[in-house]
Amino acid sequence: MKTIILSLAVVLGNGIAASCMAQSAQPEYAIKEDTPRTGSHITRNAINTQTIALNKRYQELSAEDKAKLHSWWESMPEGDEPPFPERGLKPIHAAILKGQAKLLAQGELYLIVTVDGNGDVSQVKAIGSPSPEMTKFAASVVGLTKFKPAVCAGKPCQMDFPFIYNFQITH
Repeated sequence: MKTIILSLAVVLGNGIAASCMAQSAQPEYAIKEDTPRTGSHITRNAINTQTIALNKRYQELSAEDKAKLHSWWESMPEGDEPPFPERGLKPIHAAILKGQAKLLAQGELYLIVTVDGNGDVSQVKAIGSPSPEMTKFAASVVGLTKFKPAVCAGKPCQMDFPFIYNFQITH
């Protein structure tokens, strides 16, 4: 049986009602496998990231996560904001994980997504790719994603957003 491991780095280079007050869900930094591996009842992490919470929208990110996100850009002036997937990173990564389960690509996929001032993807560039099929699939996923547009000097602007995936298959 083959085991698929997807390590993820996104770098350059829900609420629960309680006592009539909404509380924010705990940040998630991993996506679990759908089913446990043979011989186990434990579902393991299929995607791990040490960067920022996967299940949060930009406005829900902690100050620490926002600072990490801003650090991906070499020079982002105070008050400016990068683009960010409107529904957070989790839907994108979950879709890529499902595609990887079928395509079984191995290697690094590096995408640069250009997001316009309306939050629409205007271009997807693949810098490195494990296979043409994975590039096409991943570009389709991110290309159909709506983003919160970047903010430059208080106004929506165009900016790139990076994705790096390292696909590994172990036996």
